[in-house]
Amino acid sequence: MVKLLKHDFSASVLATVLVVSTLLLLGVLMVIELWNFDLVRYNLYHQGEQARANVESGFLLYSRDSTLSYRWEGDSSVLLFGQREDSRVRYSRQRWGMYEVVEVQNGRHRSVRLLGKKAESFWRATLYVPENNRAFSVTGRTFAEGDVYLPRNGISYTQLRSEFFKGRALDKKQIKTSEERLPPLDEESRDVVNGLLDYAGEREWLENGSVLQRGFREPVVRVEVGEYLSGVRVSGPVILYASSMLFVEENNRLENVIIVGDRVEFADGFSGCVQVFARDTILLGNQVCLKAGSGLYVRQGEEKGFIRLGEECEVNGYVIAGAKVSEGEQKQLLYYQPESSRVRGLLYVDGIAEVHGFVTGSLYARECYYFAPEGYYSGILYNVVLPGNPGMAYPLWMRGPYERREVKWLD
Repeated sequence: MVKLLKHDFSASVLATVLVVSTLLLLGVLMVIELWNFDLVRYNLYHQGEQARANVESGFLLYSRDSTLSYRWEGDSSVLLFGQREDSRVRYSRQRWGMYEVVEVQNGRHRSVRLLGKKAESFWRATLYVPENNRAFSVTGRTFAEGDVYLPRNGISYTQLRSEFFKGRALDKKQIKTSEERLPPLDEESRDVVNGLLDYAGEREWLENGSVLQRGFREPVVRVEVGEYLSGVRVSGPVILYASSMLFVEENNRLENVIIVGDRVEFADGFSGCVQVFARDTILLGNQVCLKAGSGLYVRQGEEKGFIRLGEECEVNGYVIAGAKVSEGEQKQLLYYQPESSRVRGLLYVDGIAEVHGFVTGSLYARECYYFAPEGYYSGILYNVVLPGNPGMAYPLWMRGPYERREVKWLD
């Protein structure tokens, strides 16, 4: 009887040992599997971080190397590091108004961004007024930082009515001599503008209250709108065409779109990111805010043309206008900016401009006037602050250094 109990006890121990051994083996395998999982996850994380770094390097290379597009391979790609295939980045570029949309991809990681120029022109000027055989006058609370290009007769600090100059005089090192004309323009940009304003192809109809949201990896959509735009939400590569006049109500949500028309007017309080290309007139109501990547353009060479900013407006991008300077003895004002408004970027007026307030970036104007009830004063800036900004991204309007600068992320 005792011998039988001993045999049963030994058998149970063997079974226990087998179970414990199996559990231990499973535990070891689970630890190994978890370690492998962590290793795989680390490798994936590292690959993702490297891909993001490669994309950033791709943008940096594109921004600085003007010959890059000539070295693209058949699939518009470039090897960043020697023969390492995992460092190959692929590019896609398209013009979007006065800017360009660039996509850079490495592996599964990609980024789409809106790019402008690092410098507005070869002159890198805070203020540029072409030669006109007259001294240029400043008065009121006017001052400028950076390089200022003026006619060879120099600058005069003068009095306007009963107000004397109360700004900050320019340092002699700031003052440079301008040429007889405004700097030459970028040919591609002129073609882009003509293509937008002269387009006569098919367009879909966009009703008020509609929603149209697209990514910049999708094709451009061209739509027709009526004379009154209200309650729409439009974003991405969309061009809105108005047959003649267009009034944009405050309740619209427009992001990164282009508007084309004869006369375009924005209601008080509108906020969005739009580039407007008009054949005649652009009017901003009061407290209009156009975000980074926006712009206002009136076609060059038209008989008529006018851009007006309302009170407390903000344009982040560019304002470009050009038309005839005069009709007979009557002076034609092309651009007006009140003292409470601000332009960040490029203000380019190939005609007569009356500018007050802030222009943070660059001001290029063929002629600066001040219109008073008793008449006009020519060749004068009154209550204008030109602080300059070396970190600004400019439109691709004038010829200049190739270097690009990021305006904003699109995707």
